[in-house]
Amino acid sequence: MEYGLYIHLPYCRSICPYCDFVKAPLHHAEPERLLAALVREWERAQPADGGAWSRPRTIYVGGGTPTALSPAALGRFLAWIRGAWDLSRVREFTVEANPEGLTPEKLSILFEGGVGRLSLGVQSLEAAALRSLGRIHTAESALRALALTRRAGFRNVSIDLMYGVPGETAEGFRAGLRRLVGLGVPHVSAYPLQLEEGTPLHAKAERGAVTVPGEEEVFRRYEDLVAILTGAGYRHYEVSNFALPGYRSRHNEGYWTRRPYLGLGPGAHSFDGRSRWRNEESIPRYFDRVESGELPRVEQRVLSETEASEEAIFLGLRRARGLRVSRHLARFSDAKIAAWRLWAEEGHAVQASPPGRLRPSDQGLFLAHDLASELFARTDPPGPGGPPQGAAVSSHTPSA
Repeated sequence: MEYGLYIHLPYCRSICPYCDFVKAPLHHAEPERLLAALVREWERAQPADGGAWSRPRTIYVGGGTPTALSPAALGRFLAWIRGAWDLSRVREFTVEANPEGLTPEKLSILFEGGVGRLSLGVQSLEAAALRSLGRIHTAESALRALALTRRAGFRNVSIDLMYGVPGETAEGFRAGLRRLVGLGVPHVSAYPLQLEEGTPLHAKAERGAVTVPGEEEVFRRYEDLVAILTGAGYRHYEVSNFALPGYRSRHNEGYWTRRPYLGLGPGAHSFDGRSRWRNEESIPRYFDRVESGELPRVEQRVLSETEASEEAIFLGLRRARGLRVSRHLARFSDAKIAAWRLWAEEGHAVQASPPGRLRPSDQGLFLAHDLASELFARTDPPGPGGPPQGAAVSSHTPSA
């Protein structure tokens, strides 16, 4: 089975106020316990899943901040991966990193351990935006970290950015993008800030302690993002992702095309082609279940045909390739497809090219959530509300 392997390492040197991922501060870290738990989880997953996950095609280690581990722990972790899986068919091996704490020693361990791609969490090159995001690096230290990755031998480096951030300026955002383009960064992932309930930044915004850019401003930032990167030769291949030729994220494309993936570690998600499940998000509960000999899986369920179809449509509308009419829209009547297509084309959100395929425009990618929702709900031609508008749905735009 061609599948992706995801491993979640939840520890961070500091906890960003916007983040709602499964994580814990580094001073609470138990790296030896975590590595032992990952070993036990994998040993339990193999017989439970019939050995289906033994030969991954892509590997992605996320967090948290995987590079927050000590050099010794990082080396043991990578050695375990090399010994536990058959890596002969791996086409891409990515590890997430943050600029702080990224040393030549750790980069050497990663490179020699078989990692070929780094995803570097820069987020912004503006000081005020970095402060509002609670990031502990500066623009200068982020650029130094990027230079270190190059000297260590990494050529496939992705930069994570955020926009629509308190303290961000239009000119500063554009200047940061142009600087990264000038440095030849081959891949950029850029996400609008999402205020997730329960996070400190959400609470500050609720009480008016910070001002978050409005939807129109966020969309203008997205337009700048698309114009600068596509103008520099990057392919806008997914709503939040841009790549120079040959540098698309193979692992993430597996998610978007519904290829199976196995997730290990607290909060990791999995999909075997029919069923979805996730692991315990509580780190203590994850440890308790694994150490007692259980798989830490929760909420496992088989998708219905309708759910699988809707997933494929929603994910397809997030990609520049869009939807194949005969495959993705076969269950819809011609009248319903025609009404939806008319509504979307009038809003400059989709185009029928090549024949038999409906592809979102750059604006349509930003509107992916609304395009999918409208397709599932609409049966009549556009009413008084008219076609989709560019800045209307930033709050609905999902992250990749």
